[in-house]
Amino acid sequence: MDFEYKLMMFGFSALCEDMEEVQQRLRQIPIERALAETIEQCYLIDLKSGEKFDITYNEKGFYIKN
Repeated sequence: MDFEYKLMMFGFSALCEDMEEVQQRLRQIPIERALAETIEQCYLIDLKSGEKFDITYNEKGFYIKN
């Protein structure tokens, strides 16, 4: 099993095989959590390139900032 991404959300990490899995995980987290905790703890790392992407949110949910 090859993992392409590491998703960090509020101090918890998850290794993900592809972007679809990342999106599924983001949809499972209620946005109220961002109001109670700090969003700076949320980011995505591309394990192949090492590039880091910030995660942010709006009323519809969490998304990857470009």
